[in-house]
Amino acid sequence: MFSSRILSLPSYASRARLFSTSARIQENRAIIYSQNGRPADVVRALAIPSLAAPAPQTVNVRFVLSPINPADVNVIEGVYPSKPQPSSFPGVRGDVFVGGNEGLAEVTGVGDGVKNIERGNWVVMKASQVGTWRSAANLREDQLLKVPRLEGLSEVNAATMMVRVLSKHI
Repeated sequence: MFSSRILSLPSYASRARLFSTSARIQENRAIIYSQNGRPADVVRALAIPSLAAPAPQTVNVRFVLSPINPADVNVIEGVYPSKPQPSSFPGVRGDVFVGGNEGLAEVTGVGDGVKNIERGNWVVMKASQVGTWRSAANLREDQLLKVPRLEGLSEVNAATMMVRVLSKHI
């Protein structure tokens, strides 16, 4: 019975595009936009360069899972009260914004002076509108909260733990 349901998936299911940064892809990517509007009209994928070694007080992270929160769509539309800070990428002119507010990342490099985060740690964004829809980023230690790898804590649980209720208390 269950297998017959799988065979009857709608035709659009086979046309889905993979944007997950948890997929093993060859190049770094970011989901960006340069103006507010309907996400289908303004959002695009951008190949981004590999990260340099982290500067002092910063860490390099690889995003493991970056969910789409309905508020992320509102930010892209320009109707959400919290506004992202622009990012810059080589070869891209003008302000661009990386989508995503929540996500789970693994630390891949640690700069001098970082005290509480080590390579291999899981981290979530403590700061708002960091831009989690990308493969990797260099972030300040104070933008991150270390997540203990507890038995039963899945990547999905960790990636969504900072939805507004918790983040108001940090």
